[in-house]
Amino acid sequence: MSGSGRFGKLGTALGFIALVTAACSSGDSSKPQPSTPKNEARLTGTAWVLADPASLVAGATDVSVSARFDNRSITGDSGCNTYRASYTTSGSKLSIGPDIASTQMACPPLPTAVETAYLGRLTKVARYAISASTLTLAGSDGTVLLTFRAAPGASALTGKWTATGYYTGTAVQSITTSSTVTAEFAADQISGNGGCNTFSGPFATRGETIKIGPLRSTLTACTSAELGTQEQQYLAALELARTYAVRGSRLDLFRADGGFAVTFER
Repeated sequence: MSGSGRFGKLGTALGFIALVTAACSSGDSSKPQPSTPKNEARLTGTAWVLADPASLVAGATDVSVSARFDNRSITGDSGCNTYRASYTTSGSKLSIGPDIASTQMACPPLPTAVETAYLGRLTKVARYAISASTLTLAGSDGTVLLTFRAAPGASALTGKWTATGYYTGTAVQSITTSSTVTAEFAADQISGNGGCNTFSGPFATRGETIKIGPLRSTLTACTSAELGTQEQQYLAALELARTYAVRGSRLDLFRADGGFAVTFER
């Protein structure tokens, strides 16, 4: 009986310590909480956009930074260029890189500064957590490095967009300055101007996935071979789109491999 009493008191004491420890842990909001299998699925099933680019560089409120985790690769827009890196997860642990591949477009100073800061923080990530529509990436000491939010739903697509870049089949290229290329999403139809001709066709979304086409266009001859090639590649890139993400005045369409198909501005 006395032995049982001692173990009973010890169990009570240990239970009290566990409760105190749990209470202290739950009150520490500066560190992400452990991941769950559901969170691991959401990590790869969601298009993420950086919640506050200005937290990286002051004044960078309109710079777009995004991330998609799929097939053990993270891809997205780093503010200036597109990027790709490998990643691994184990429970709440997340490791990115250390090698990050990136396109080499020259950009204004502000987006370039955001990109440098963002890519630098990615390689320092050690943990992640998802709460509601927020993804938090933290360092090994629990310090929050980057905070993302899930991209808006299909209603954010509605309206007219101006293309800024498109996939040529080998790389993402900027729209030539001598043309304006557009797309407008309304109900279940997409229409717009490819730079020479107008086009239209169906589109459908489900969650963050999208299917566009088949597209049809008018047959006006372009004024230059460059514009003709651009139009053909732009329309082909639209039909390659498999997922999308909207952040403020920016729309990104992604290919099946996670790379960019077309980028737009409102």
